[in-house]
Amino acid sequence: MPQDNPRDKKSVYTYAGNSPVEEYLEVASIYNKEAKQLFERAQQALAEDRQEEARLLTDIAISRREKAEEYEKAAKENSDDPIVTEILGYQQELRDNYIPHTPTYTAPEDDLPQDWLKEYKRPPLGRFARLVAWFGSWIS
Repeated sequence: MPQDNPRDKKSVYTYAGNSPVEEYLEVASIYNKEAKQLFERAQQALAEDRQEEARLLTDIAISRREKAEEYEKAAKENSDDPIVTEILGYQQELRDNYIPHTPTYTAPEDDLPQDWLKEYKRPPLGRFARLVAWFGSWIS
C-alpha cells in the first residue's frame, strides 16, 4: 500500500459542514499570506525607490495582518462574528482599566444652619392624616 494515499490526506476545499473555527483560521491564513506578499512587494518598491507605493503597500499589509489577528482571535474564542469578539475584547479592557467614580462634591462636615433645618422639616399632618392615624391606633 502506498504512503501517499489520497484518501488519507486532508481536503483542501471548504465544505458547508466545517466549523466556524476552521473557517476563521482559513480566512486568517489567507490574510496572513496576502500580508506577507504585500510586505515583499513593499520591499521591492523601496529597492526601486518608489516611496509612495512602498508606504501604501506597507499600510495595506499592516491592515491585512490586523484583520488576520482578528480572525485568529475569533477562532480562539469560538465566536460567531469577529466584530463581536472585538467588542468583547474591548469590554474586557475596560474592566481591567476601570477607575471608580469619585464625586466632585462632598457634603460639609458641619451641621446645616438653623434656617435651613426649618425648610427641610416635614410639614405637620393634616386633619385627614390625623384621623387615619387615630383609626389605625384602634385597629392595631
